[in-house]
Amino acid sequence: MTVNLNLLATLALATALFFVGQLIVARSALLQRYSIPVPVVGGFLFAVAVALALAGLVTPVQFSMNESLKDPLLLAFFATLGLGADVRSLARGGRKLAILLVLFVLLMLIQNAIGITMARLLDLHPLVGLLAGSISLTGGHGTAAAYANSFSATRNLQGAMELGMAAATAGLILGSLLSGPVAERLMKRARARAADVSGQAATPGAAPENPFVMPITTEQLLFVLLVCLACIGAAHHVHGLMQGTGILLPDFLWALLIGMLVRNLATVFKIEGINDRAAQAVGGVSLSLFLIMALMSMRILDLATLAGPMLLIIVVNALVAAGFAYFITGRVMGNDYDAAVVDGGQVAASLATTAVAMSVMQTLTQRHGPAPLAFLLIPIVGAFFADIANAVVLQAYFALPGLGF
Repeated sequence: MTVNLNLLATLALATALFFVGQLIVARSALLQRYSIPVPVVGGFLFAVAVALALAGLVTPVQFSMNESLKDPLLLAFFATLGLGADVRSLARGGRKLAILLVLFVLLMLIQNAIGITMARLLDLHPLVGLLAGSISLTGGHGTAAAYANSFSATRNLQGAMELGMAAATAGLILGSLLSGPVAERLMKRARARAADVSGQAATPGAAPENPFVMPITTEQLLFVLLVCLACIGAAHHVHGLMQGTGILLPDFLWALLIGMLVRNLATVFKIEGINDRAAQAVGGVSLSLFLIMALMSMRILDLATLAGPMLLIIVVNALVAAGFAYFITGRVMGNDYDAAVVDGGQVAASLATTAVAMSVMQTLTQRHGPAPLAFLLIPIVGAFFADIANAVVLQAYFALPGLGF
């Protein structure tokens, strides 16, 4: 049987899976305790169901869906993130921005060291170890595909593409599952809670001081959507212009930067109209649907190619990343509530994607309170600086004897 979902059916299914995940999380104290995001639960369960069907355990099915909305949804989320970012808050986190980048680089070095060492011990090519390191984990599917092509062409590494895609998929799963528990554990260790504007500890789930909540109007939502679409269009245009200059930033990062520019120019010139709650609503919907669609299309059966040695390398790297965030990042970043949310974001960004990191942090802040500094640091370091640093780190490893570069 063949199932081909068009755009409308894909969108409807993704929305339905959100509510399935919400129902499951609401009934599971374990998922709530470790802040597992609702989209991760819904999308992952669907991917498992498809994998069982494809394996013939239920009914043999060939499944495909229309993924044309995935990229626009991701861009819309990062645009709304930029629209909510005040440069003055970045100035407050300038020192921590540099510290977090150093911590990301250290973790990349450790990931690759573990990958190469374990690959040699397990009688694998050391390039397989790099594929199970920062290439696929910090870099994600796109970086894994790029380097896998190079490894196949220059070193004749057989099955490099399949190994890279499966490694990135395993990282996506482990990052989604480990990041929330690490952050929650750090909060418990530090007894950390979000602080309100007066500096007092805010009680999780407590009602705001002002009992009157103004509803988001249709005009506010449409205006934010219009600004988001403008940011997306500008991001595509700038990304195209920069391709010939050697500055290869991902287009979602341009959407974030352009959104920040729009927000802060509006502040400087005292232009009102961008409602923060409307921007959060548009961003939340965009991120949830993107993450569900990404997990829906995840090929869990590809993990079968990781059976044995390479899967062991990735599991060890995932556990080390979680331990690094808990024991090192948490303490260096201040051992407080913001540090705990940053911890969750680092685990997700260093194993899965920045989008997963943002979803995890969103789940944490919905439960415990706002952490604006974390939402500013993780996307800039995890998406922008980490990609550049990863390329530099990998070039250093390629220079090692025995890798053939």
